[in-house]
Amino acid sequence: MKTQINLTTTSCDLDRFASQKELLELLEDDGIELTCYDEDTRGIVPAGRVRGLHMNCLPYWVEFWRGNLDACIKEYDDRETVRAVFGGDTREALLDHYRKDLVHAKRYGVEYTVFHVCDGSVEETFTGRSRHTDAEVIDAAAELLNELFRDVTDGPWLLLENLWYAGLRFTDPEMTARLLDRVKYPKTGLMLDTGHLLHTRTELKTQEDGVRCIHEMLDRHGSLCRHIKGVHLNQSLTGSLIEATQAHPPVLAPTYAARSEQLFRYVFAVDRHEPFTCAGVKELVERIAPEYLTYELISNDLKEHRALLNAQRAVFSNGL
Repeated sequence: MKTQINLTTTSCDLDRFASQKELLELLEDDGIELTCYDEDTRGIVPAGRVRGLHMNCLPYWVEFWRGNLDACIKEYDDRETVRAVFGGDTREALLDHYRKDLVHAKRYGVEYTVFHVCDGSVEETFTGRSRHTDAEVIDAAAELLNELFRDVTDGPWLLLENLWYAGLRFTDPEMTARLLDRVKYPKTGLMLDTGHLLHTRTELKTQEDGVRCIHEMLDRHGSLCRHIKGVHLNQSLTGSLIEATQAHPPVLAPTYAARSEQLFRYVFAVDRHEPFTCAGVKELVERIAPEYLTYELISNDLKEHRALLNAQRAVFSNGL
């Protein structure tokens, strides 16, 4: 099992490191699962330690893929913003968006890529009422990925990640199987995000509840679990916030830029990416036995990052 930490090339992540040496000290023996946004002009990221590439997944894209620009304009305010978000106004623009990730994946020589199988507008994220079914999002994602990877013959693993709104939730084996059946790229598997799975059960109160919930979903999925190649390990028990927000959604701001700010503040309040440290976590990971285990945590600075990683690593101090 290979372990990684999550990292992005944004200034808020890279500026905390005075040098590449400081990042290497934080890494210890772990690799990196990287999301590429900005250029790493200071050479902080050690290319040889990047094992995974997390794609820049867009939260609302199915209607764009279907060619429904009217729906997209309703979400993004105007055609110019749609073009800015997607890089154009055709399917090819969306494919080009993800082709950039594949260029980065090749540049770093990664072993796997990660793709979010989900879709939701700002309003849907707050209300929890999706206009698309899981099957509709899964089918659209399969179409997109089959086109994206059509000519990739020697590429990395494509690991499909669960979220808690329309798409792959990892709560319904039929939907999980549907996705795996429809994506034709031969090196396709699952990236199970433990925190995202917990968000599907808003009644959970403790980490121990979370461990039991994940075991239940693994039991439900049976032999499909063999497709889990990676785990994003984290937790956040924020079901009461989800329930309160869905019961009383906020008044949405008049512009897409302002609505995006509302969205990201809410999503990060829900999806806190904290260490998963209770009794039973080690045994849970051992049951899944993924090839890749990513300590996917959110921190504000290097000191906090180190403390959170140490707390998560301590769960496996006696090895896996």
